[in-house]
Amino acid sequence: MRRTYPRKTDMNLSLDLAALRAAYAAGSLTPTQLVDEILRRIAAQADPATWIHLLSRDALLSYAQHVEARGRAAQPLYGVPFAIKDNIDLAGAPTTAACPEFSYTPAASAPVVERLTRAGESPIGKTNLDQCATGLVGVR
Repeated sequence: MRRTYPRKTDMNLSLDLAALRAAYAAGSLTPTQLVDEILRRIAAQADPATWIHLLSRDALLSYAQHVEARGRAAQPLYGVPFAIKDNIDLAGAPTTAACPEFSYTPAASAPVVERLTRAGESPIGKTNLDQCATGLVGVR
């Protein structure tokens, strides 16, 4: 059965920590429900320069289901979505540092990503940055 994205009325949902925590505590939102809202917002923005690699809906749901299975009490950052700059490794997702010629797919996530996911956060994907994280201010 194919799920549809949440209605436009859900657009008012704030993604700040306090609002997410309150929604989860009230039972009005789950991490798996948040997946479709995040994907809807990304699609509405339609800026291909933001994401170098966006996880698939199935991968996002897998992370969210894992968070839900472990429960709120065990995870201080329960259900918080996060993006990863593309010079930091996420297991199974390509790391390019915005330079496709240097692309590789790591078998393990960076320690910071591991800590965040253990605390209950769910990665959304890899975001763009200056090539090789040099901090140049040119346009790309």
